Amino acid sequence: MAVIQKLRNSGMVVIVVVAALVLFVIGDLLNSRYGNNSNATEEGVFAEIAGKTYKEKEDLLPLVEKLYQQKMANDPSLATKMGADDKFRKKTLKELYQSAYDQLIREQVLMSEIAKSGITLSDADINELLVGKYPSESMLQIPDFQTDGKFDGKKVEMIFKQGKTNAQLKANLMSLVESVTNYEKIERYATYISKANIKTKAEKEYEYVVANQGVVGSIVNIAHNSVPDKDVKLTDADLEDFLSRNKEKYKFTAEARNVKYVVWDVVPTQQDTMEAYNAAVRTADGMRSQSEPDTLGALGYYNITSLPESAPEEVKNLVWNSPLNSVIGPIYREGNFYIWQKVAEAKDTVPMVHASHILIPTSGSLPDGTTIVDSLMAETKAKEVLGKIIAGADMAELAPKLSTDQGSAAKGGDLGWAAASGYVKEFAEFCKTATKGQVGLVKTQFGFHIIKMVDEPQSKKIKYTQNTVELAASPGTVSVVDEKSRAFRNKVTSEAGSFDKAVESMALVPRVMKDIKTDMQSVPGINDADNVKSIMFWLFDKERAKGDVSDVFQFAGAHVVFNVESVKHLGYAKVEDVRSDIEPLVREELKGKLIAEKLSKAAEKAKSPRELASMTGATLIPLESLKLGQNFLPQLAAEMRILGAAFGVELKKFSAPVMGKNNTAMLWIDKRDDIKVPKSAGDAPDPFEFYNRPQYIMNTLQDVLTKKAQVQDYRYKFDWF
Repeated sequence: MAVIQKLRNSGMVVIVVVAALVLFVIGDLLNSRYGNNSNATEEGVFAEIAGKTYKEKEDLLPLVEKLYQQKMANDPSLATKMGADDKFRKKTLKELYQSAYDQLIREQVLMSEIAKSGITLSDADINELLVGKYPSESMLQIPDFQTDGKFDGKKVEMIFKQGKTNAQLKANLMSLVESVTNYEKIERYATYISKANIKTKAEKEYEYVVANQGVVGSIVNIAHNSVPDKDVKLTDADLEDFLSRNKEKYKFTAEARNVKYVVWDVVPTQQDTMEAYNAAVRTADGMRSQSEPDTLGALGYYNITSLPESAPEEVKNLVWNSPLNSVIGPIYREGNFYIWQKVAEAKDTVPMVHASHILIPTSGSLPDGTTIVDSLMAETKAKEVLGKIIAGADMAELAPKLSTDQGSAAKGGDLGWAAASGYVKEFAEFCKTATKGQVGLVKTQFGFHIIKMVDEPQSKKIKYTQNTVELAASPGTVSVVDEKSRAFRNKVTSEAGSFDKAVESMALVPRVMKDIKTDMQSVPGINDADNVKSIMFWLFDKERAKGDVSDVFQFAGAHVVFNVESVKHLGYAKVEDVRSDIEPLVREELKGKLIAEKLSKAAEKAKSPRELASMTGATLIPLESLKLGQNFLPQLAAEMRILGAAFGVELKKFSAPVMGKNNTAMLWIDKRDDIKVPKSAGDAPDPFEFYNRPQYIMNTLQDVLTKKAQVQDYRYKFDWF
């Protein structure tokens, strides 16, 4: 957490700090939603996990409310910002719903598995995590639970006692307890799994043999591509047999579609651009000709820290500093011509300051490894850094090396614009009186701060109007694109639904997407998220079938026609679902069988590998001290089946044919090293043990358990997705 937050001087600071770590509990439904969800199913189901359905109102919205309150605790102006800036509101809501969804999946998949494992925490365990000698890591990092930069269990006990008479604080602390408890359960579960994943002594000894044993011999090899495709006849029986042997590999854990589609971009012409620009110029001229500015719909008042997130940089750089009533624009940005006018300016009661700092704590380690043992050493170090900056050193370069405020250090010490009153007293007093470029040293409860003022303090706030002229394709331009896309769709219909024939006859270039799932939020060539939703509704209609061709999707930026090449339903794949994927693999197998028969028949008469190669037209590959750990074969690269067989076949005899990915071979091994395994091999450290640590295992576990739960995602049916 950045010191910019740590420095906030508020009586409810503990609530703010706890809110940064845990979820809040509130009762009322937040009002700012994307819409009324007219697309959603009647039941409101947004997901299915392990066969159980979850509904928006009952299961998701309570989590969204908690996350919303967490954000409110950190930023009390959030509701105002969301009400004033629709783009910011939608972005914030989307983030809230995404976080809530991720949390729900984690709880239902991971926490439920932990519950099955029998891992629990006693009251004594929880007490130790909160106020014991070895508290939870998250507790250690909360500044309000510290005294002189160190965790203070007595202080925590005092805060928890205060919670008995403060309902809001109590709710926050209860959420903290839940968060700490769940985190500890996850840590214990991950540790349990990692310990069960340790290699045995026998496995380590075997790996020693694998790494050190070598073989000498020959490979008699024939590449599959030497067999013409015409000599191999694929049948549905061959495909069915292959699929039955590999069914787990081709098991679908979610609905998916393979599609082919054509896009006609709707691009404004040069004439369209000039017409939009001229309209914007007329708007700007009309605003300049007014005796008094039109304040209807004016945005503001805003100080420099509260400008809408969606406001272009020109508002800060041009409008902010322009004279009152002046008109700025038109300026083109992201498909629009903007015209702004500052219509009012006033003095803010709270000055905004833009500072940069380096924090040297009274004890602890600095990022460069320096250990600060006491306040005297901290002050000496801070004065040394101050002197360097006054002499011309770049604070942005020093901050990442010296400052213990990680949030601002990553930005070169920059704290951004903020209300001076939001900092603790000593820090705030310096900022209120300092001017741009001034550098100083102050001490607060957090340590010594070397502060540099980046800008002059700002006490003004402005109100401005914003006019927008969209640069869009004219009706004439759209009609040309519509004519082309309709002609294609009609051709598909006239040729009995032949999408590919229509593409070829009209010389179009189709795009291909495989394994589209319901959580897809982007499609190449389609920019707007709502447009992608429309496509998802069509693709995942319950009646959708292979070969279906969509009508023309007429979006503002493009017209699109889709063709469904494959519909993959939950469960084991059928041949038709994966025909294009498995046909090349089955063809390789059949070629391998033909080669195997040829090699086996010749091997009955051949006396040596060289003779066998001569009889079959195969390639003879000598092996000299080949080791399994090399992971490749001379001339054959990564043919792991053939490589592995070299270490298991009988000496001085032809092996059975071994079929690889692209080659089929017979092996003749003259010699295999006799390896004596030293006692130390079984006790050697695992070189991959680092990746078996709990923090690495958890991500893999989450993925595996989510796949096992066969999570079905229906969020595309809701306005907030």
